[in-house]
Amino acid sequence: MRQLYTSPRQENIDRVAKLLKEQGIECTIENRSNYNRGTYQRFSYTQRQENRDNWAQVWVTRADDYTRARALLKELGIEPVVRHGEELALARNATPDMKRQGMANRVRRIVMLAVAGAFVVLMLRYMGVI
Repeated sequence: MRQLYTSPRQENIDRVAKLLKEQGIECTIENRSNYNRGTYQRFSYTQRQENRDNWAQVWVTRADDYTRARALLKELGIEPVVRHGEELALARNATPDMKRQGMANRVRRIVMLAVAGAFVVLMLRYMGVI
């Protein structure tokens, strides 16, 4: 089994599962809420701190059907799940804050290496090697 799609909205999960079953692709739904409640919840797809593992998930049962299911979702304009997709996108398109932070980390490392080098030279002089 491979995960194909995840969403906090139960309606989306049901629609994707129905579409896959109409196309003859076996699928199962994980993390579905079993109790009856209003389906509207305040959430944001861009919220990075939320644990998406708790969202309902559509899994394709047979590995042979996975590529067909992904192609079907892409035709509809739905991007299938990509592991660590957000992190990959952020790494490829770094924001100015991330670039600044990366530069600061590099400068810190260079300064630490310089301090360590100076310490080694002082220790070698103290021991009389140099």
